[in-house]
Amino acid sequence: MKTFVKISVVGVLMLVLRNAAVAQTPTPLSKLVQQSFEHFPKLKEAEQLIKAGELRVDVAKTALLPYVNANASYSYVAPTMKATLPLPEGSREIQFMPNHNVNVGINAGYGLYDFGKTNLSIRQAQENVLSARHSLELNRHNLAYQIAQLYYTIAFLEKSKQVQQDVIQTSENVLKQISKRVQNGDALEFDVVSQQVKLKLAQNRKVDFENQIDKQKITLSYLTGTPSSEISVADLALGLNANLPTKEALTQLFNNQNKEVQLAKDRIQSAETEVAVAAKAHLPTLMLTGSAGEKNGYMPNVNQLRFNVAAGLSVTVPLYSGKRYDIQRKAALVNLEATKYNLESVNASLQKDVEMVLSDLKSNEQRLENVRIQVTQAERALALAQNRLQNGTITTVELDNAQTSIEEARLAELTYQFQWFINQLELKRLTGDEFWKN
Repeated sequence: MKTFVKISVVGVLMLVLRNAAVAQTPTPLSKLVQQSFEHFPKLKEAEQLIKAGELRVDVAKTALLPYVNANASYSYVAPTMKATLPLPEGSREIQFMPNHNVNVGINAGYGLYDFGKTNLSIRQAQENVLSARHSLELNRHNLAYQIAQLYYTIAFLEKSKQVQQDVIQTSENVLKQISKRVQNGDALEFDVVSQQVKLKLAQNRKVDFENQIDKQKITLSYLTGTPSSEISVADLALGLNANLPTKEALTQLFNNQNKEVQLAKDRIQSAETEVAVAAKAHLPTLMLTGSAGEKNGYMPNVNQLRFNVAAGLSVTVPLYSGKRYDIQRKAALVNLEATKYNLESVNASLQKDVEMVLSDLKSNEQRLENVRIQVTQAERALALAQNRLQNGTITTVELDNAQTSIEEARLAELTYQFQWFINQLELKRLTGDEFWKN
């Protein structure tokens, strides 16, 4: 029985350790991005719009195919034309058209030539599909970088929580030392209470970090469909890359790869096709037509249904439409100019964003150099303060200042590192880098 209990305990411990190991395994960022692509409803909507656009292309292509219609009609006409003819055997009444008119048949037609109007309509539908695809890519791109920012923000907050835990540990140690001094009569009870207040404030800051982590995970869960309890991020490795790309190199990259630029160019191309369609809207269309069926009305027996066929050519020439075609052409030209201005606006906005990110990177590097010196000095000051505390040659105010300085310096260093990292991430977004495919 004891052996069985031991085996059971060991089994439970192994299961707990295995589950703990699984819970601590970081979720890869690329996996979360792919899950968001499959889960997020906005992307599903964009995918359906692409499918609808592809069907519109098929609809446009049907104009190149012949059409066949079946029709049947009946009408009663009265009076009808009649004549009485004198014959040797007596007079005879002849009816030239029936009272009951019946027509049953099949009509067919095929467009022979329309000056390229159908091909332009097909091209316009295809360009709309291409634009919808690029719009989907842009939505995916922005969603991926939104997830990346959430992912790394969680990692940053986890590091900040660790720093805060170090602050709490230091504060607890100082509290113990002050308590001993109170027992020896070298410090006041007021010093103990002040240090306890400082400890609680540090603990509350840690709670704040934990709350922010939970909120970021909830948002990440909303975007990816992964339960927040199953999200675990990798450690945030913050390193500086001194070899930053030049503004000219970044401009070349976003002109070639940026999703917003691609979408703006798609709109220009679609607007140019719209101008071509409007320019040819007034041109004629040549059709081959034919029909076959049965109808009455043929002499000499106008009431008898007889088989009949017909074939021919038809030309449709728009003569007057209230200046509609001219207005459509002008509207298309105005729309084309608007799309060109839109591309200029997108390029200018991207140029501004690139310059701002580069400026932030430079300033953050300078801040990091300064704050690292501050961290070194604050660590040295805290070590000296702790030694003086043990020797009883420091006041509580001086010790509080030393603790506060090291806390602020470490968090400032981590914050500037994180801001630099986010700046690098923003550069990748602007240049169209698809990190989840690497």
